[in-house]
Amino acid sequence: MRITTSVTANGAMLIEVEGEVDAHTVYRLEEALTDLLAQDYGRLVLDASHMEYISSPGLRALLDAQREARQLGGEVRLFDPNIQVRRTFELAGFDELFYIGDTRQEVMEDW
Repeated sequence: MRITTSVTANGAMLIEVEGEVDAHTVYRLEEALTDLLAQDYGRLVLDASHMEYISSPGLRALLDAQREARQLGGEVRLFDPNIQVRRTFELAGFDELFYIGDTRQEVMEDW
């Protein structure tokens, strides 16, 4: 798994995740999210277009980040997940907890 971060023009943090987020790689995502939240980046936009898979530990890491981001007045949003990743969110009920859009522009419109 590879994670790349960059600040967007409106000050949100874009997090690009490539590969599988599973029990063996989730610690990388947790570290990245923890570091960003510690720097007071509350608006986190996850580019899931190259995320191949996410397991329950990955969902938990995102849920923990969502709680912390909301305490900072922001939230975690995702865009362009493949059908498998989107289905995992739906089966876990996480599609009700996260804004999941089709495009980066869509999820950042009101920020």
